[in-house]
Amino acid sequence: MFPFRLRDDINDIKRLKEIAGVFTKYGLGYLAQRFHLHRFAPKSTPPEDVLNEPLSVRVRKILEELGPTFIKLGQMLSLHPDIIPHEFCEEFERLQDNVSPVEFVKIKEVIEKQYNKRLDEVFKDFPETSLASASLAQVYKVSIGNKEAIVKVQKPHVEEIIHADLEILEFLANHLDKYYKEAHVYNPKGLLEEFKRYVLNELDFENEIVNIETFRHNFRHDKTVHFPLVYDKLCTEKIIVVEHIKGTKLSDIHKLKDAGLDLQKIAHTVIACVLKQIFSDGLFHGDPHPGNIFILPDGRVSFVDFGVVGRIDDEAKFASAHLFIAAAEKDADEMLKIMRESMGMNSSNEPKIKLSLQQVLDKYYGITLAEFSVNSFLKDLTRFLYENKVRISPDHLLLIKALGILESEAKMLDPEMDFGLEIRHAAERLIKDEYSPVRIIKKIGATTRDLFGLLQSFPKDLVSILTELRTGSLRIGFEHLNLENLIAVIDKSSNRLAVSLIIAALIIGSSVLINSGAQTFLGSAQYLGTLGFATGGVLGVWLLIKIFGSGRL
Repeated sequence: MFPFRLRDDINDIKRLKEIAGVFTKYGLGYLAQRFHLHRFAPKSTPPEDVLNEPLSVRVRKILEELGPTFIKLGQMLSLHPDIIPHEFCEEFERLQDNVSPVEFVKIKEVIEKQYNKRLDEVFKDFPETSLASASLAQVYKVSIGNKEAIVKVQKPHVEEIIHADLEILEFLANHLDKYYKEAHVYNPKGLLEEFKRYVLNELDFENEIVNIETFRHNFRHDKTVHFPLVYDKLCTEKIIVVEHIKGTKLSDIHKLKDAGLDLQKIAHTVIACVLKQIFSDGLFHGDPHPGNIFILPDGRVSFVDFGVVGRIDDEAKFASAHLFIAAAEKDADEMLKIMRESMGMNSSNEPKIKLSLQQVLDKYYGITLAEFSVNSFLKDLTRFLYENKVRISPDHLLLIKALGILESEAKMLDPEMDFGLEIRHAAERLIKDEYSPVRIIKKIGATTRDLFGLLQSFPKDLVSILTELRTGSLRIGFEHLNLENLIAVIDKSSNRLAVSLIIAALIIGSSVLINSGAQTFLGSAQYLGTLGFATGGVLGVWLLIKIFGSGRL
C-alpha cells in the first residue's frame, strides 16, 4: 500500500535509494523495512568489524557520509537529550563540517554566475586551493586592493540537495507520526520544523551578513573585541566577503604563549564578550569553539563564522539571570517559582518536583572549585526539565551548548578561573540594570503607551461587538485540538449501531415473514425469511469479530 505513493511525496527517488544504501552499509538496513522502503535497500551484510562498532558511532558515520543535511541534523540532535540517549548526544557533538572540497572549476562557475562577470574581473589572482571546506561552503583568501579578505562561496547544488533531503525527512516524519503512536511523544513533525529553521538559516548567507553587522554594532565601543568588516558590495545570495582575520586560533595555546600574550586576560575577555552577548544583547554566537575565535597580535579577541547564532528576548534574559542566581544559592523554591512563571512548569505535584530538583542541587553541594562544572550542572538541569515535561526552546539549548564550550575554553586558558562566579556576576549586573531608573522609566513609558492605545480603541471595539450582537452577525471561532481520535471513535460507534439496527430489523422482519406463510412474487415468504435470517447471522458474526478484534466490548 505504502510504497506505491512514494513518487507522489518524494521527487528524488535516487537520493532515497542512496540513503537506504548507506544505512544498510552500516548494519541498519532493518530501518528500511520498518519504513516500507526495503525494496530500495541493497541485499548485503556489512563486515563484522562494522557491526562490532557501537551503534552511536555507526549512526554518526552514517550522518557524515550522507552529507550536509544529515551532518546538520546530527548537530541539532546533539542538543536534544530529551530525544536521543546521552551517548548519542556525545557522539553527535563530534560531527565535523570539514569535508572534501569541490573542484575549483565548479566553484568558479558559482562565482561567475553570481556576479555575472568573469572571475578575474571581480578578484585578481583568485586561488584554486581553498583554505577550508565545510558541508555548505568553501573558503578562499583573496586580495582586495592592499588588504586581504575571505571569500565564502556556497557549494554548487547544495541548496537543491538540502531541499531534496528535507522532502525525504518530511516524508519519514509524516510516516512516523501516522503509523507509530510511540513516536508522538517526540513530536517528529515539530522536530522537523525546528530542523528546517536551523539548516535554512545557515544556508541563508544574507542572514549571516546581518548577524555580523549586528555584532559589529553591539561591540562598536569595545576596544578588546573585534568583529570582521563586511564588504557589502561584493556579497551576494551565495557569496560572503569579509575581512581576513590575521591572528592565532584560541586553540593554539603554545603559539599564544610564545607571542607573550596574557592567557588569563584573554580568558576573561572571551568570557566577558560572550556573556555580554547573552545577558545584554540577546544575540550570541551559537558555536564559540576555539577554532572560531582568533587572538589578534595586539591581544584583541576576534570571532568568525556567524552562520549559527542564538536569540533570547528580554523576558528570557531576565528569567535566565534570576535562575542562575537562585541555582548558585541552591534555592529550590525560587528556581521552581521562576520555572512556573517563565517556562510553564506544571505545579500539580510540586512536592515531588521540588524533591527531584533538590537532589540535582545536592549533587553540587560542598564540592571544590576544581570539581565544579557549569556544563555538567546545566545538563543535569536540562534533564530535570525534560523529565518534568518542560520544553526548552532551541535557542536555550544553543545557549547551554555555548556556555559548555565557553567553560572548557576558560579552564584551558586559566585553570583557576571560577566560571560559575563569572556567570553569576553577569546575571547580577543584568538584574541591577533591570531595576535602574532609566529602565524603569522606559517600562513606565511603554506601559503608558499600551494603556493609552487600549483606551483609544476600546470604545470603538465595544460598539462594534454590540452592533454585531444586536444584528445577529457576531461569530465566535472555535478551533478543536486533538479531537480527531474522538471523531473517529464516534463515527465508528455510529456505524456499528447502524449495522446492529439493520441486523435487528432483518431478524424481526424474517420472523414475521416465516410465521405469515404468505406467498410473494419471489416465492414462499418462508424462503425469504430464511434468507433474511442467514444474512442477519452473517452480519452479526462479522460485527462480533470486529468488536472483539478491536479489544473493546
